Amino acid sequence: MEFDRIFARRVAVGLLVLTLFAVVAYVAVRFIAVIVFAIFLYYAVRPIFRSLERFGLPRRPRAGLALVLFGVPFVLLVGYTVAIIALEAQTILETYDVQGEAFAQTLQQVGIGDVEELQAILSGAISQASLSVVGVSFLGAISVLSSAFVQLLILVVLTYYMLVDGPKFVSWLLERFDESGVMGEYVRAVDPELSMTLFGNIVNVFVTAIVGIATFYVYNFFAPAAVAVPFPELMGALAGVGSLIPVVGIKLVYVPITALLAMNAWVSGDFSLFVPVGVLLVVSAVIVDFIPDFFIRAHISGDQTHTGMLLVSYVVGPVVFGFYGLFLLPIVLILVINATHVLVPYVLSGDDLVTRQSRLREYADRSSLSERSTTGERESER
Repeated sequence: MEFDRIFARRVAVGLLVLTLFAVVAYVAVRFIAVIVFAIFLYYAVRPIFRSLERFGLPRRPRAGLALVLFGVPFVLLVGYTVAIIALEAQTILETYDVQGEAFAQTLQQVGIGDVEELQAILSGAISQASLSVVGVSFLGAISVLSSAFVQLLILVVLTYYMLVDGPKFVSWLLERFDESGVMGEYVRAVDPELSMTLFGNIVNVFVTAIVGIATFYVYNFFAPAAVAVPFPELMGALAGVGSLIPVVGIKLVYVPITALLAMNAWVSGDFSLFVPVGVLLVVSAVIVDFIPDFFIRAHISGDQTHTGMLLVSYVVGPVVFGFYGLFLLPIVLILVINATHVLVPYVLSGDDLVTRQSRLREYADRSSLSERSTTGERESER
């Protein structure tokens, strides 16, 4: 009877724990994109966080300083890109307005209404529509901004505490629940792979962006104005962002640019302009695309993760999960690959880390004994 009460009490406590875990899982699923970006940001900032240790700073100031040192250049780069896009959008709207006037004049030429009357009607319709939707647009903008602020706050807080308390939390879990030592081995295998892959991505983005901006600026300095690269800073930044998609990402930037410049050369009738456009295509393919993507990724890619499988995960991830799948699926791929190396042998054989190490040590002792006996036999024969 006493056993039944103890068992019932354990079941009740277990159900409570499962309920709490279910709530945590539900919240994690709702904010899965923020959590994935926090993991990515953690591995991107961690090298800076560790390099600041040489100055003797405590963990909390180091974490805040590392976020600032990484976040400020990143925010400036994103802000500059958004500003350029906004200016371009304004230019497109102005061009569209001019084309609208030209369209109204065309209607007048074919006998459909008066230009001034048509413009007045259009202006009145736009004014009425603007008055009817301005309140909804304002509330929608507030909702979007507040949601973005909350997610950004969660992202920064998660990354900060992962830098400060992450290693201690993992050590506590392993000491309390990993008697076999196999999960510790799994963590030690996964962590450097994630670090190399995710930190390598951000390094490749910045390096490719800097190389692209410098290349386009140098090209514009020598090229004629008719075939100059428009907004070289923006094109270089987009090339850096495109490097997140290996092999094809950067080509989505410089190939349309060269095609547009070649079209300008064709329209101008000066076929000598095709020479600088061809030079831009070759230089972009070699300096902006091949060198960063091949050499940098070769030095910052993980050891266990296959490059082809990683490429597939980069392409399939956004299709399955959305934009955050660009980071989520590579993380899942690394977890799965290392699980096959570390966890699956433990599941199949039941040997924990200590047993495997003992067997390996026994095998090494036998091998060394065999080598010594073979060496002794050879010396005796001599």
